[in-house]
Amino acid sequence: MRFNLLCTGLAFAAILSIGGCKKDEDITTKPSLSGLYLESSVPYVAAGDKITFKAIVSSLTTSDGTTPGSVGLFWQVNSGQRDTTTTDIKNQELSYTVEFSEVGSYTVTCYAFATDYYNGSVTSNVEAIDPETALTGLEGDPDVVAGGNPYRSITSGGLCWMAQNLYGTESGTVLLKSEVVAPLFGRYYTWNEAKEACPDGWRLPTPEEFDALLGTSAGDAMANAQFLKKDMWPYRTEVTITNSTGFNAIAAGYQDLTSESYADQGFGEYACWWTSSQADGLAEYRYIYLENPVIQKGKGSISSLALSVRCVKEI
Repeated sequence: MRFNLLCTGLAFAAILSIGGCKKDEDITTKPSLSGLYLESSVPYVAAGDKITFKAIVSSLTTSDGTTPGSVGLFWQVNSGQRDTTTTDIKNQELSYTVEFSEVGSYTVTCYAFATDYYNGSVTSNVEAIDPETALTGLEGDPDVVAGGNPYRSITSGGLCWMAQNLYGTESGTVLLKSEVVAPLFGRYYTWNEAKEACPDGWRLPTPEEFDALLGTSAGDAMANAQFLKKDMWPYRTEVTITNSTGFNAIAAGYQDLTSESYADQGFGEYACWWTSSQADGLAEYRYIYLENPVIQKGKGSISSLALSVRCVKEI
C-alpha cells in the first residue's frame, strides 16, 4: 500500500510538471496600443459648459511596430457607461462632447482598441467650477468698472488701483488655456501687450508707484485666499499674511512663452506684475515669492515673459 501511494504521488507530480510546461508554452504577450492624444482638453470649465474633445490618432503606435487591421475608440466619463464606440477610426467621427452639468471633478477617458492588442487610453481630468464661489478670501467688493468689467479697487497716493489682476481684454493668455479662470487669476501679458492692455483712462504703474503702495513687506500685499478650498499661498513660517494694503496679491504665477509645453509656471508660488519702465528689451516688474517676506524686483523680456497686470488711474 505504501509503495502504491508513493508511485501514485510521483505519477501525479509528473503530470503536474508536464501540464505546467505546456501551460507556459501557451502564454503569449499581446502588443499594446499607445500614443493617443486629446485635443481641446482644459483642466477648468464652468459648471454647465459643454466641451467637445477630439481624439488625435495620427500618433497612435503599437509596442511591436505592427499595424492593426482596424482600430476603434470608445469613451467613458468617470465610472459611467462606456459610450460612442467607433469601430474604424479611419472613417468615423473622432469627437465626443461632454456636458459638465454640476460642480465637481470629472475624468474623461478615450480608449483605443484593436483585435489582438491591449487597449491604449488617454485621460483628461476636468474640474467644473462655479466662478462666483471658486475663489474666496479677497478683500473688498468689485466697485469700479474698467473696460466694461467689474474690479475691486483701492486708492493710494492720488491713484485708483485695480485690486485684482487685469482680465477683460482680447490680448493676453490664461492659465492652462482655461478661460473660465481669467476673471479669478487675471490674464498674462507680455510687456508689449501690457502697455496697450489697460482700459481707457487706465495705465501701467511706474516702479516708483508700485514701491510707494507696496513698501517692502510681501505679507502686507498677499491675500489669504483660497481656490477650490485650497490656499493660494500655502503656509510658510517666513511670511505673515495680513493684506493690510488691500492689494489682494494671489499666487497666479507667470508664463514663459519660449516653451509652449512649460508655459505656465509658478502657480501657488509667485505673483508678478509689470511696471511701465523698460529699456533695451527688458522691462521692470515687481513680484512676490512664497518663501520670501520681501517684495522683489526683477527685469524680464518684453516679448517672451508674460506676467499679471494691475492698472491705475488718476483720481
